Amino acid sequence: MAHRFGGAWTREKLSILRNYLGFYSTALKNQPFSLLYVDAFAGTGKQNPKLDDAQGDFLAEEDFDGSVAVALEVVPGFDRYYFNDLNAERVRALEEIRDKHPAKDIRVSRQNANEFIPAFCADLSSRDRAVMFIDPYSTELDWETLRHVANTEKVDLWLLFPISALLRMTPTEGHSIRPEWSKTITRLLGNDGWQEALYEPKPLPPMDDMFGDDNAGDQYNRLNVEELTDWVTKRLEELFSHVARPVRLDNNGRPLFLFYFAVSNPSERAWRLADKVVSAITKETRR
Repeated sequence: MAHRFGGAWTREKLSILRNYLGFYSTALKNQPFSLLYVDAFAGTGKQNPKLDDAQGDFLAEEDFDGSVAVALEVVPGFDRYYFNDLNAERVRALEEIRDKHPAKDIRVSRQNANEFIPAFCADLSSRDRAVMFIDPYSTELDWETLRHVANTEKVDLWLLFPISALLRMTPTEGHSIRPEWSKTITRLLGNDGWQEALYEPKPLPPMDDMFGDDNAGDQYNRLNVEELTDWVTKRLEELFSHVARPVRLDNNGRPLFLFYFAVSNPSERAWRLADKVVSAITKETRR
């Protein structure tokens, strides 16, 4: 079973992930830690791009390695691999992959990611270090789940944030947001502060300002994409010791996802090294 989703931006995302995993496993191979790779929305191990009406034309259909295959190919390898997905058919595909790699310690689970991630984080020992890849299909991830990752102080996180979904749910003018979307946005961003933070009053036209048009003051504009990115980044910085400037993944010039790297380790030396490497990897990937 191929996982039918993705496009050129998927290749970019996986290239960045592959290079960072190679750096991480090499840098820590002689340290007294168990190195873990965690994929909370693991899919099937293969990507098969398709046409998605909400996001535009992707590449013509072709299979290429997904995050699971990328992680398993990294040398030196990790001590344990955790692949999770909620879909039963994808889990069966992951179990087949596990069975094809008997020499590797692969743990496959079928859970809601918002249950899987806190449980995984709670089980980490003092000798464990992990890279976690959170690549939700849309808005499934709860903000509070990220808090569990940050609190471990042992996890380097790669997170795909669905900026396109946030843009679709928040109109560019006014506050006419569907109630069910408001609940989703609050769950995605962690609190209802977004209702004020993402909107700013329109400048009053001179005539309206002169005659005090009461209706004009009720009109708002949503922040643009760059301003939204800055706000989401600041929210993540409230949780993690370090958050790198995200890579924006576009399709035909339209923003789809923000690809974030965040470090839970409070050691400045650790996150500065990681940030330097991530910066070099992303620059090389985007050439």
